[in-house]
Amino acid sequence: MGLRQACRAAGIGVVTVSAHDGAVRGHRAVPALSARLVVSLGAPIEIHYDGRVRQLPSVVSAFLRPGAATPATILRSQQPIAYVELSAPALQRLTGVPLRDLDAGGVEAGTILPWVGQLCEELAGCSAAHREAVLRVRLLDRLNETGLGGADEDAFRTLQLIRARAGAVPVEELARHAHLSPRRLRDVMRHSLGITPKFASRVARLAFAVNRAGAGAHSWAQVAAESEYHDQSHLVHDFRELMNTTPTGWLDEEGRNLQGWRRPSP
Repeated sequence: MGLRQACRAAGIGVVTVSAHDGAVRGHRAVPALSARLVVSLGAPIEIHYDGRVRQLPSVVSAFLRPGAATPATILRSQQPIAYVELSAPALQRLTGVPLRDLDAGGVEAGTILPWVGQLCEELAGCSAAHREAVLRVRLLDRLNETGLGGADEDAFRTLQLIRARAGAVPVEELARHAHLSPRRLRDVMRHSLGITPKFASRVARLAFAVNRAGAGAHSWAQVAAESEYHDQSHLVHDFRELMNTTPTGWLDEEGRNLQGWRRPSP
């Protein structure tokens, strides 16, 4: 099994080590049902979340919570950043911390991952061409050291189904898959992950819509229909509540980073 395949099997998704090339600007996170580890190999990362601004050398974040929009980071020219997407089970195994205790704003990674500082030093000493591979190997090593956890399997499996189906599965069906009542499933997910199946489905649906728009679409109405929204105004509502922006505003901010996108018509 190759390194990337081994990472995917272990719950390690996107891994990048890169530096922003251009003027200082903000970058708004997209709602997701995966966790994130972000470390700076230079100056601290500036994070804006829920009315607060923090400067952190590294951050671990879990899932968005109701009532607060996704965090934004400030990208500075030539500041090298390592980004890792982690599944819920992978993050819990790495940290030993219930995901309900972590939110989208994140915590300083060194407080729950004491080896992060050493990893940053190793990455900083590597050539740029080898950093991604080194990061993948070290994370796999750490996961292998932890063994397998199974305390929250019902919540994890439900989350995986919600993500795979882009939030389009009714709570009753999710409960049947988990062999639980809807009420019991809500309690299990809230206790394990800090979010309910209904809110997780909202996040997954908006993530799908954002990806669909980024891939190119004729109109926002088309994006809304393909993402299981009632209508375009429903899509706009979730953009405002979960990302503190509008669909058009998001494209204005992030369009330069999208490959082959075509701006949807209003």
